[in-house]
Amino acid sequence: MDEKKKGYAFKCHRVEDTVYPVNALAFHPTWGTFASGGCDGVVNIWDYESKKKLTTIAGFPTSVSAVAFDESGGRVAVASSYTFEEGEKDAPGDEIYVREIFEFEVRGKGGKS
Repeated sequence: MDEKKKGYAFKCHRVEDTVYPVNALAFHPTWGTFASGGCDGVVNIWDYESKKKLTTIAGFPTSVSAVAFDESGGRVAVASSYTFEEGEKDAPGDEIYVREIFEFEVRGKGGKS
């Protein structure tokens, strides 16, 4: 048996058959899980070990262009800004959102400590 770990790809930002670009990644400082932000206006938080989505934060008015956890991992900052994936068009203004994150939203099944 081959001892190499098999690589994998996950389909993180899609709605039905539409695939959206991923613009941002941020790793949680405590649990090692990560957040991805995409042109679908959604932030997903992932457990890379189990290859499962833990949390979805939706409702941003346009593309998520950046995402970052604070140093304690208790808050996440999300920048919503149209990234011209559909060319020139009218779009909502740029905004930054800060949201509290709870442990159950970011702690992977393996629970790295």
